[in-house]
Amino acid sequence: MRFIGDVHGKYRPYKRIIKGVTQSIQVGDMGVGFHKVRPPFPDPFLDGVTYDTNPPHYAMTKEGESHRFIRGNHDNPEVCKRQSQWIPDGHVEGDMMFIGGAVSVDQEFRTEGVDWWRDEELSIKELDDLITKVADIKPRVMVTHEAPEFLVDGLIIASGRGYKLDWPSRTRQAFEAMYSLHKPELWIFGHWHVSFDYMEEGCRFKCLNELEYFDI
Repeated sequence: MRFIGDVHGKYRPYKRIIKGVTQSIQVGDMGVGFHKVRPPFPDPFLDGVTYDTNPPHYAMTKEGESHRFIRGNHDNPEVCKRQSQWIPDGHVEGDMMFIGGAVSVDQEFRTEGVDWWRDEELSIKELDDLITKVADIKPRVMVTHEAPEFLVDGLIIASGRGYKLDWPSRTRQAFEAMYSLHKPELWIFGHWHVSFDYMEEGCRFKCLNELEYFDI
């Protein structure tokens, strides 16, 4: 199984990453339904594809392959629901659980319904229900877009940013509550645009940078 970091509409390198791989999971910010004008300078990865014309995800896969994704904060939640290969929040498959969503720290500069959605994070009720579900099911692997709250300082250091983005996230807080109730063996996530590999109490936390991939 190949896990792939944020894509942000860069479908050409994404298709190279999944070439020859029969199963993959992309950990959010695929760019599904995300509308943005072309940047002032050409982006060689977009290869003529703008966010306004991003193709349905299912159109990029071949018969006999399974290339799926969870929702990030830069994916339109309603459009994701219409994608055949979107993995719903809270879905459990074998010993893995999947939960998408995160907070956009730059939402004040975005336009609702175009490149920001009010339901980019699950509701408090939805997250509370998933906390209970994690405690009951005890998945061996968590696949999420965001990370638990206690990893923030380490992620900031790894990113070289040097400062904390002071924007509260109920998703991070809920993930920390999940971790306090059950410690999986592996937790894979993206969102932070940094490569990060950290062990805590027997759990390996693996953050994938943009277009980074990890095979297990």
